[in-house]
Amino acid sequence: MLCQFFPVKKPKPTFLFFLCIFVYVFISAGDVTAQSTSDDVVNNDIVYKPFIKTVLLFKEGFEMSAPVILLNSEEKLHLSFDDMDSDLKRYRYTIIHCDADWNTSVDLMQSDYINGFTDDEVGTFEYSYNTTAHYTHFTLLFPNPDMQPRLSGNYLLKVFIDDQRDIAFTRRFRVYEKSGAGVTGEVRQSSAILEKFTRQEVDFTIHMNGMRVSDPVREFRVMITQNDRQDNALRNIKPKFTRGNELDFMYDETNTFNGGNEFRSFDIKSLVYQTERIRKIAYDSAGYEVYLLDDQKRPRKNYVSDKEINGRKLIRNEELAKNSDIEADYAWVHFFLVSDPLLDNNEVYILGALTDWQLDNGSKMRYDPVRKGYEKQLYLKQGYYNYIYVIKDPGTGKFDETPVEGNHWETENVYTIWVYYRETGGLYDRLIALQNLNSNH
Repeated sequence: MLCQFFPVKKPKPTFLFFLCIFVYVFISAGDVTAQSTSDDVVNNDIVYKPFIKTVLLFKEGFEMSAPVILLNSEEKLHLSFDDMDSDLKRYRYTIIHCDADWNTSVDLMQSDYINGFTDDEVGTFEYSYNTTAHYTHFTLLFPNPDMQPRLSGNYLLKVFIDDQRDIAFTRRFRVYEKSGAGVTGEVRQSSAILEKFTRQEVDFTIHMNGMRVSDPVREFRVMITQNDRQDNALRNIKPKFTRGNELDFMYDETNTFNGGNEFRSFDIKSLVYQTERIRKIAYDSAGYEVYLLDDQKRPRKNYVSDKEINGRKLIRNEELAKNSDIEADYAWVHFFLVSDPLLDNNEVYILGALTDWQLDNGSKMRYDPVRKGYEKQLYLKQGYYNYIYVIKDPGTGKFDETPVEGNHWETENVYTIWVYYRETGGLYDRLIALQNLNSNH
């Protein structure tokens, strides 16, 4: 029943009430169930079913890591998710190889990039324990004896219910291979005088180290991401110079990012004690409601260093729980950004792992003219969360954190340089090198 995974408040439920909740769930969650067929699947991190919550995918042993593993190694990915529905379902999964731009690799068959079965069951599950929200927690370790990727590159993990046309959710991951290529670089203030105090520049060199490359400018595809965000990633970057076995991307003003600001954070590892950013915790028969302190815009405030986790989330229950996977509860978390209506009908979104880094109806805020600010409720599992606010220009479709968060060159950000290679006549983009760089060195 929907009321089990989207708790509601008084008055007492009626048929019309539940019908409204049903409609709300599919709109507010950004659900695209009507499009969730195998032919229409979007190669992005999307939850297609409203009863799926808290999807995590990371390298086994380090839950703050990006989902990246070395080809033909002992490294594994850890997948977990919660099913808030009361019915136990039979989840299965498969993987899809993608090019450097996350389009499906149309020149490859599944047998070209999969060893073992082309789909398999997500068979490990546990029921929630001692929580007001009832859910089934599923886990998967991959690769495993039943399925392994044969090629390096970008992949989409697709989890479905019995039939591949009935998609539950998708998640991106990457597999890199050992090669002669390597990357060195650093992050510094932007070289452009007008951007010196607001943007960060990523200077780096790709060393081919003896690789035989006939046309490096055309055969290499390079991407830079900031804190694993996809909305502001730089794609298909071209070297400034080529010399010998090196591709030079140094002092290139095009390789710059907004410095942004440190992520905002809140801690709901306890639903009994209020932490610094929590204004109120309420509880009734419908479950928990957490009200955060009102957020203020900060584009003109001085930069303040803060220890955060660069937009990620850490699931924890610190109230004597032995296993947070099944003993962490859920709560409606209320966000409010104090602001006059932004000009030109700009839309405001909450960005971070708490919204799967997606800028859609599930993360879009609503303006309240009475309270004079933007509000949003998210149904979240106990833990520690980071987030920022970004706005969307309806004319260009571009997103920008500047009007709400501001930009500082001192901000601590983690950049990843991804190096793809497709030789002339090749059928797919190989991921042959990657390098993480921290703006604080």
